[in-house]
Amino acid sequence: VAVFIAVMQACMMVVFLFREGGPFAFPRRSGYFSLYTALLAVTLLFLAIFIRWVKKKKYGAIAGLRMLYVVILCLWCIGITVLDQMGGNTIGVYCYLIPTIAAIMLMSPVESITLFGVSWLIIVLLLVFTGLNAENLFSNLINCSFVTLLSIFISIRYNLSMKTGFRDREIIAMQYEKIQKANELLQQMAFTDQLTGLQNRRSLMERIFGSFEEYHREKRRAEVVMVDIDYFKQYNDSYGHLQGDDCLKKIADILERFAGAEGAEAVRFGGEEFLLVRVEDVTEAQPLEINKTGTSDNMAFNDMAERLLKEIREANILRSDNGQTQVTVSLGVWKGNLSQIDKVETIISYADQAVDCAMHAGRY
Repeated sequence: VAVFIAVMQACMMVVFLFREGGPFAFPRRSGYFSLYTALLAVTLLFLAIFIRWVKKKKYGAIAGLRMLYVVILCLWCIGITVLDQMGGNTIGVYCYLIPTIAAIMLMSPVESITLFGVSWLIIVLLLVFTGLNAENLFSNLINCSFVTLLSIFISIRYNLSMKTGFRDREIIAMQYEKIQKANELLQQMAFTDQLTGLQNRRSLMERIFGSFEEYHREKRRAEVVMVDIDYFKQYNDSYGHLQGDDCLKKIADILERFAGAEGAEAVRFGGEEFLLVRVEDVTEAQPLEINKTGTSDNMAFNDMAERLLKEIREANILRSDNGQTQVTVSLGVWKGNLSQIDKVETIISYADQAVDCAMHAGRY
């Protein structure tokens, strides 16, 4: 709006400069030219300050500056109206400019009533007591009063409309935020085991191994450790399901801490079975020789499993129902190059077979 006003004032100044006699041919023309020049200067100053304050995010000060500019526009309108009356013209400028200000400048009801009311009062006093354009006084007063009331109505209506729009957008934004949080919660619940807080089997297949084809193509290595709590059904029968759940949570906490330290992912696979999964680039370690079952012949892969067994032993989760003094686990490990494996299920199958071997070897 300010840019448009500045352009219009500049155009009017050019018109007056090229009129016969120039802009100062007589006092009334000098008044017009002075008002155009003054509004152009004020507008350019306003724009410069506005741009500077926007960059500094002084939004409260900008609101005050904006209101000051509206006051200046009204005063300018009054000045033009007085000059028009001196020439016997109508109050056309006032009649189109005041409603325009009301329609494009957002003001509160109190601001619009005060500003337009004072402007109307000044115009009425000037018309009545100066005797300017006396023959058109009645029609000018009627038009001035009607336009002022119309402008106040437009301004209040615009203000309420903007408030409603902002409120609606705020409500929509709040509802959207709630939906987003609900979706995030549902997403988390879909990929999280509710008892232990670990990732679940769906997370294993979609998040951890969701890029299996890419891993396969890039010949990445993986290490999978399956953890099975020894004689867990007997533990549940002896101590109850609540104690059994507590045991699962303790094992899950150990696995979660351990996975974080090892750069792995901890998953509750189902029941008393858990998985630790770590995927790494081939360049991060020496490539392993893979035998026909897809497993590694390098016994160094047992290091992570040994460290995990030590962590669980040190946790000392007590039990006495099976002749042992603490809860133990059996581990099955697969480690190798993913380019040698056709699908994720094959890896899990190998790790599961390794757990069965551990169980048949005596557990503990």
